[in-house]
Amino acid sequence: MFAQFGNCRLARMSDGHYCFLRDLGPVKGGKGLKHHEVIVHLTLRGVVEFFRRLKVKIPDDRALSPPPQKSLGIQ
Repeated sequence: MFAQFGNCRLARMSDGHYCFLRDLGPVKGGKGLKHHEVIVHLTLRGVVEFFRRLKVKIPDDRALSPPPQKSLGIQ
């Protein structure tokens, strides 16, 4: 699931937010510039989008509560 973080690095973008980048290689004729792919933006919207892309279901409160106890019919 997290194999895509293998060669990633944390970077600060020009607008001030942070994200994880994966370098893809040099730009042709770019004098040292590199292509990159943004894996996840570290903003609320970016993290939600990342988990949607992974199709991770976030459990609701009912899934976290214990199952109801069976009654024995004795009151």
